[in-house]
Amino acid sequence: MLAGIITIGNIGINGTYIYIGITLLCSLVVYYIMKKIYKWAIKNQMLRFLAYIGASIIIICFTIILGMIQEKDIWQFLKIAMHSLVFLGICLAIFPLLHQFLLKRK
Repeated sequence: MLAGIITIGNIGINGTYIYIGITLLCSLVVYYIMKKIYKWAIKNQMLRFLAYIGASIIIICFTIILGMIQEKDIWQFLKIAMHSLVFLGICLAIFPLLHQFLLKRK
């Protein structure tokens, strides 16, 4: 798709600059979406959710850096990290509900 943009007219724009521009644009969109989500979570006092998001970002960054240092397939590292984060998210959702259920039964 971008190859057609670069070759049309051939005005001397390097393809790398187009990728950088698209990446920055996508980063801005994600930033504004996450800003809305954080405001909503803070308003509703969802500290567990915010901690999960923060931990997920740190773990994903650490996984990418670790994969690059070891010069191995980063996708395998990311797959394992994502599975771990899904398990953590499920546990964070189920354990408080289970705790409330057990308190009501007493």
